[in-house]
Amino acid sequence: MTSPVGIVFGGSKGIGAATAKALAACGTKVAIVARHQSACDEVAQDIAAKGGTALPLACNVAAGDQVKAAIKAAVDKFGRLDFVVNSAGVMDPIGLIENCPPDAWAHCLEVNITGSYHACRAALPIFRAQDCGVIVNLSSGAAFHALEGWGAYCVAKAGLVMLTRVLAAEVAGSGIRVYGFQPGMVNTGLTRDALRHKINRVADLDYAAFDPPEAPAAAIVWLCLHCPNDLSGGEVLFTDPAFQARLDNKSKRNRSSECVT
Repeated sequence: MTSPVGIVFGGSKGIGAATAKALAACGTKVAIVARHQSACDEVAQDIAAKGGTALPLACNVAAGDQVKAAIKAAVDKFGRLDFVVNSAGVMDPIGLIENCPPDAWAHCLEVNITGSYHACRAALPIFRAQDCGVIVNLSSGAAFHALEGWGAYCVAKAGLVMLTRVLAAEVAGSGIRVYGFQPGMVNTGLTRDALRHKINRVADLDYAAFDPPEAPAAAIVWLCLHCPNDLSGGEVLFTDPAFQARLDNKSKRNRSSECVT
């Protein structure tokens, strides 16, 4: 069997790095994409040390030509593409809207929405040609809750929710699956940095009690490998008991819906 190939944008740290490592552990060849080459190299070296295959690539997701080049490099290297995980994200600027610099506000939207758009746009012709592929957009509960001081992030993630819905509508009837994935509260550097700003009710939470990034990463891998049709186009909430039951009930999964065997 041909090993599947995935590309993880924002794959150098946090949930993205955990997802890249988990995909590789399942036999997927992985391209790790982030802004800094050295950080991508570090994750790739860890994967290689465990017997996996990884391609580290430096890329600014806000630049469409760089994203397209990264996907081309992955396909040139591995011969195919099966999974795209859009994990790249920023939370800055944090502050009341009247205090947010316009450039920082625009950058937040460029990374969180437009970066995912660039990746989807570059991958879709490949997926359409093979009538198969999975896109996972990392969403957030912030898309559905107005949080003071997190305006840019809330707006960006809300836009990403609609991007997922539109993409799913446009590929309906094909073998392509598109998921929005809400990991819940996860103990990552991004989260810890955001909570240092005592600006809303979320800041009172203790990040030590949050899930480690490996927990939602395992669920993202499940979506990639099993691509359930009934969840495509929706927001998959990692902490939802019904979804957790599907993750736990591995022996009864409906493999007829899988696009990777």
